[in-house]
Amino acid sequence: MRPWMLGALLMGALGLQAAAAGAEDLREEPLAEIQQLADTGRADAQRELGIRYGQGTGITQDYRNARSWASKAASQGDPWAMRIMGLIYLEGLGVDADKWRAVDYFKRSADLGDLYAQYNLAVIYYEGTLTKQSYDKAITWYRRAADQGNTMAQHNLGLMFANGIGTTTDRVEAYKWFMLSGSGDAIAATTEMQAIAPRMSKTEIAQAQERAELWRANMEWVP
Repeated sequence: MRPWMLGALLMGALGLQAAAAGAEDLREEPLAEIQQLADTGRADAQRELGIRYGQGTGITQDYRNARSWASKAASQGDPWAMRIMGLIYLEGLGVDADKWRAVDYFKRSADLGDLYAQYNLAVIYYEGTLTKQSYDKAITWYRRAADQGNTMAQHNLGLMFANGIGTTTDRVEAYKWFMLSGSGDAIAATTEMQAIAPRMSKTEIAQAQERAELWRANMEWVP
């Protein structure tokens, strides 16, 4: 089994523009204002300026400046900026590629709750190309990202439960996660559910559906 991995991830969850849950989004603010705020030391503005340099949005693309500003934000504990730094070192954008620093930045970001970094880290542990392979750690980080609503993590978590990778085979739990992942990619979710449904009883499918509805209800309730 090969889940959705680094190819799509580099364009989505690892992309510079992906917003972190709970992070202030400054993408609509004028560049001059972002620069002024960044100069005063605001981490969110430093991160946004790094993103704009990295993408060449309203400014000449410059990966070195992207790294410089993202690094300033990361040093202030900004998890989104830490994830950006992970991408920069993973891809060698304006700097020599350094997989160890990339993984370290992803870990720091993931520990602070960034659901995209959590997904990235799960991919890294599953693949075992950047660090020692660990299905246990992969499933842990997929679950943490999935519990925050990351549909790619939900899909891959479903695959691991369906195939008994890093855990015992649990088709009810797999079906639940496939159902939930459908809000991100309905076709992929339906394909996987149809694949495992013939090996499940009607009672098991009903249990999976009930678990999915309970998860949605818990996500909707904010204390």
